[in-house]
Amino acid sequence: MPNTARKPVPLRTVEAMVYDASQPGYNPQAYMKDSVIPTPTSASQLLSGFPQADTPRGGYSNVALESPTLSAGQSLKLPRKNPFAEGFEAPHRKTILFHIVLCVVTYPILLLVTIIARERSLFWTRFIVGLGCGILGLIIGLSLLKLAQPLLEAVTWATVIHQSRAHENPGVRLRDLAATARDPTSPLTGLKLLWDRAMYPGTSRSAREHYDRRWWSIYVAFFLLLVAIAGSLSFVLGRLVDITTAVIHQRESYQEVYVMGASSEEDLARASGLRTTFDNYILTWTLSPSSTHGGLPPVVSFNWQNDTVHFAEIITSQLLADGSGFGTFDTESKNASTSEPNMNEMTTMDKAKQVIPGAILSVTLSANGLTYMFTPHATLETLFSSFDMVYPRSQMIPFDPTKTLKANDTLPLGWNPDDIALGVTFYNNGVGHSFFSRQVPTGEDFNGWVTIEQVLVRLNTTYTPEGRFARLSDSNLPDQFGNPTWYGYDAAVCVQLFEPWVLEVYNSTTGLPASLRIVEQGSIVRSAQVDYEKLFGTPMVDNDVSKELNSSKLEDVYVVAHENSIHQIIKDNGRDSFYVPSPTVRETGVPSLMPSLNVAPPQVVSFTDGKGALGYTQLSAERFAQVRGLADASNILPYFSGSGKILARRYDDLALSSASINPLPTGIYLGFILIIGLLAGFFVPKLPMDVPRRGFELYTWMAAFHADELVGEGRSTGIARNMELDEIAERLGDLKFRYVNPQHGAPEA
Repeated sequence: MPNTARKPVPLRTVEAMVYDASQPGYNPQAYMKDSVIPTPTSASQLLSGFPQADTPRGGYSNVALESPTLSAGQSLKLPRKNPFAEGFEAPHRKTILFHIVLCVVTYPILLLVTIIARERSLFWTRFIVGLGCGILGLIIGLSLLKLAQPLLEAVTWATVIHQSRAHENPGVRLRDLAATARDPTSPLTGLKLLWDRAMYPGTSRSAREHYDRRWWSIYVAFFLLLVAIAGSLSFVLGRLVDITTAVIHQRESYQEVYVMGASSEEDLARASGLRTTFDNYILTWTLSPSSTHGGLPPVVSFNWQNDTVHFAEIITSQLLADGSGFGTFDTESKNASTSEPNMNEMTTMDKAKQVIPGAILSVTLSANGLTYMFTPHATLETLFSSFDMVYPRSQMIPFDPTKTLKANDTLPLGWNPDDIALGVTFYNNGVGHSFFSRQVPTGEDFNGWVTIEQVLVRLNTTYTPEGRFARLSDSNLPDQFGNPTWYGYDAAVCVQLFEPWVLEVYNSTTGLPASLRIVEQGSIVRSAQVDYEKLFGTPMVDNDVSKELNSSKLEDVYVVAHENSIHQIIKDNGRDSFYVPSPTVRETGVPSLMPSLNVAPPQVVSFTDGKGALGYTQLSAERFAQVRGLADASNILPYFSGSGKILARRYDDLALSSASINPLPTGIYLGFILIIGLLAGFFVPKLPMDVPRRGFELYTWMAAFHADELVGEGRSTGIARNMELDEIAERLGDLKFRYVNPQHGAPEA
């Protein structure tokens, strides 16, 4: 079969070019002057007249492909119409539908993002929320830019048409047209287009009032608004999601650390040296003066089963590597400071005292000016049983009347000395309340101390008008007005336990350490749930760190601290005369003056439920237990913690974050994005003089140049093959192009 080939389409002649009658100054012959391409006769010929590439190998040397035949004729396809107004282009349905779907699904997707971001660290919560909002904002932003671009394209082509019909210097520079088409979604492009419209005289409304009076700059402003919203979408969506943090006390992972909660060998030696001082009642020595007593840690109390357990609060110094507690017994040392980590701490506690009202068998008065107080074994057995403990009667020191009774005093008739556990002698020294303590032997198995605490109250009825006592003195004393007064007597006894407990303490970075709860009763820290709690890091290996609390070496520490507490309360009496009530631990305000006495006024003892200086009512065993517990927790327990190290566990808190959507602002914002996108999609203005829609895509430029819609100036461009783009832009940048529409006549003068 013989080879056949179609002949190349010959170039059209100059006479075949279209003349625009509406632009009398246009002469297509001008393109033939000084052109490096032979005799181009139109814009299409200007493009097709460039030298062709080399013929590919394989027999194509005699074959030329026909280019599409484009002309300025009318389109056979009827244009679609805008459903709302004639002055706007037909909407692009797919783009609008895609934007609607995005706005609808954004809220549930954002909700899913917040759910995924919950119960995580702050970093990961922020990362997930930021990533989710960033992706959603990017996608919706691209949708808005897709809807905004036709606005910029319409204004750009309107600018070309307006300036093409100008009487002076018609046409738009290729440099300006290329800059707009290069980045059609940039706000800088929109601003430059506004500037170009201000500079080109043909775009003013006065120059085009006879054919187009629309405010095209408004569409550029709307385009800039859309671009700004698209760029800020990710940021705004991130602000619509609330991120909150909460500190969670976890019990899964812990580290072994040490705290200053024990007594070192140096502390024990100093305590032993102070014991003789505290055994001397005449000195009534205390570890700290009453004026600085406020420097001791506060007392905290927790209920445990049927008892109340008192603790001395931990201080910051105990949590420091080189710190210590108050139990250094260094008379030259200063008070420890306070504040710091979350851990369980083992310390010795003062367990609540169980008091039986009327527990004292008898308060007897002696002719020798002495007062005796006797406590039976039966009362102590009742108190011990309340602790689920067996009263160690066999280990108690037998009561010996000869060591208790003075001079010729004897027991009341019918009393059996074997029934009496304790007998105490008190001198009539004018002290309103006196104390006696006896340590109970508990054997080697008990880790701690048990003491029997007794109080004797002796008050002048002058200062207790509402007072009720177990007995009154046999004789009365006249006051300064001659009225008879008596001394009222009452007493109470309690059992006090000092035992090791495991306490949980929380150390905050913004405040002082605070005790949270009792973990358990015991002398070592152990896992409450062995399979649940896991050690993080290496175990504590230090011979100087005690693994448990042991009271075997702390006898001197206990005696010194216990006597310190008693002496602090005794000093609260103020003076040894008149049997005047004192505040005793509880402060109830400033007492009122008593004009009948040339001394400081008394204040009622806090062992009763009375109020005011003269409000003493009746000794309450429960209140006595509470007062002694608070006093001993404040004056004894701090001194069990010295400079010795003891093992503890630190459970680091988890700072977990949660994310949630603000429903109302988010709904309003997404609705706004939806509406503004619909406005951009449905209201793209038509080009002037019913020119069909034009954009920046390749098809538009093909139609513009091949159909001779855009024609350039007739001056030489000097373009040759294989030139760099920068050089081409430099040579063609100032070349002006005009839009030619043969369907319209010349513009009106």
